[in-house]
Amino acid sequence: MSLKEELREKYFEKRQNLSDEFIKNKSEVIINKLDEYVQEHDYKDIMIFVSFRNEVYTHGIIKKWLKDNSKNIYVPYIDKNLDEMKVSKIQDFAKDLKPGVFDILEPRKELKDNTSVKNIELIIVPGLVFSKQGYRIGYGGGYYDQFLSKVEANVDKVGITCSEFIVNELPVDQHDLPVDKIITDQNIIDAER
Repeated sequence: MSLKEELREKYFEKRQNLSDEFIKNKSEVIINKLDEYVQEHDYKDIMIFVSFRNEVYTHGIIKKWLKDNSKNIYVPYIDKNLDEMKVSKIQDFAKDLKPGVFDILEPRKELKDNTSVKNIELIIVPGLVFSKQGYRIGYGGGYYDQFLSKVEANVDKVGITCSEFIVNELPVDQHDLPVDKIITDQNIIDAER
């Protein structure tokens, strides 16, 4: 087993053992900071993951931003035929999302139009663990790295996680792409590069 796989297992287990109360409290702080960051930079076109398992809870902020008519919200989905991640714009959380690959909420079939990534200004990126350099370990599918490699360099990439999942360094492969910032319950980290 590689060091990356060991770390993935370790942090996955660590996160699975967190209580609902812990996730709820930390998520609230992180999401408030994320919302402030988005308002401050006046982002209009935002891609954000729909949380599942013990990820930072994003359902509330997605619903809030959808009510804000000045924002366009895009969520990812896995195209099983191509085995890659794509995005679609949604307008109604309850009506536009349904369980998809891995039971993660994703746009219903009629909305899967593979919206151009050229519209997106900000991408909110999940991860099991992040390094201070902005690198991350996810679930191992490689979907985000593949997706981020197609995005313009000026698109802001922000990771969100609990402070317990920030480490000094992680093993990095050639295809790994870092985020620009990481928002935690304790602080906002500018990736050190």
